[in-house]
Amino acid sequence: MELDDNIDMLPVHYLGFEKSASSYQMFLKSNEYEEYKTIVGHKFSKVKYCWAGDITELRYWNVDCHSMSPWGAKMYKEVMTYAPPEYPDCILSAIDGRLWKFVKQQDTGIMYMWYYDGYFKTPEIVHSYWDKFGKPTEHINERLNYTPQIWDDYVKSLENYLYPMVWCPIAIHESLFEGLTMSRVAYYIRKNPQFIHEILQEYTNLNIEIIKRVYEAGAEIIFYSDDLGYKGRPILSIKNFKEFIIPYYKKIYGACKKRGMFIVQHSCGFIDNNLPHMVDAGLNCIQALEPAAGVDIANLKNSLGDKLSFMGGIDSSRILNFGTTDDIIEEVKRCVKIAGYNGGYFVGPSHNILDCSMENLRVLRDAIEKYRKYPLILN
Repeated sequence: MELDDNIDMLPVHYLGFEKSASSYQMFLKSNEYEEYKTIVGHKFSKVKYCWAGDITELRYWNVDCHSMSPWGAKMYKEVMTYAPPEYPDCILSAIDGRLWKFVKQQDTGIMYMWYYDGYFKTPEIVHSYWDKFGKPTEHINERLNYTPQIWDDYVKSLENYLYPMVWCPIAIHESLFEGLTMSRVAYYIRKNPQFIHEILQEYTNLNIEIIKRVYEAGAEIIFYSDDLGYKGRPILSIKNFKEFIIPYYKKIYGACKKRGMFIVQHSCGFIDNNLPHMVDAGLNCIQALEPAAGVDIANLKNSLGDKLSFMGGIDSSRILNFGTTDDIIEEVKRCVKIAGYNGGYFVGPSHNILDCSMENLRVLRDAIEKYRKYPLILN
């Protein structure tokens, strides 16, 4: 992330298996799971702190960094309530208005929480729920102990395996358009932009408060997830992105920068035209680089590589799921060749691993290990 090219091999990052999908279920039954099985425990109360736990999959992939912390999701107390009757079998986030529905995965039969719709379609609805349940910033868990001792012990317990990055709780852009729905966001951008700014400021304030707390504990890297793109295009126009999202990103990134912390952001979709503005706002690293969405990692490396580091880029939807052994190997070589020179690249899949075969998983892992070493030899 310091864009230092004095390294002996490319570090590895991956988002993880989707736990309800078939690949993870196969992995749990594999010889590899037994070979790499590792549980990292702790001496603190299980009620208050979520330690690393089972890191077997991270060891299998030989990752160098991952989004995890001793406080886990307990940093922020999301309030889920029953959805209104017009949304049967759904639950509602009282903080951002997203409606969720539990549905069984087709291949595994394991329950998965799918996004269903947005309920915060008017200012009146938003304010009524925030009045009843509290604004986002009122849901920071003040009972947690953000001390250097806890963080240092956590880092030390993982030092033989990886370095942890702390998760940042609210995706301001994603929560906005999923909670209000995209059509209502477009409407209020034109008719009541202050309402959009009010919501984004609340989400931003929450993230900054979390950043302050984990910094005091000693965290050095924030991992922030916020999807910005569809396949082939961004969700918001660049004009609206610059007006409504970038000012708040600048505050979040700035909260990290003033404390000497790095910030990594995940975003699915085509975000090539968003990234220059995000870099100007202070972003250090971008994760995903989804080739199926049309992301041009070669151009991004050439144009932004002196300011931005990159994670991912290996096609984890088309090639990993449906490709041959040669296809997967060539995809790894492609990304290493394009982005691996002069440092600043974490090799790995662009997204979570879903439903590919164990054979393809093994090919991907072995190819990453083979081609990540300097000098880069891609024959």
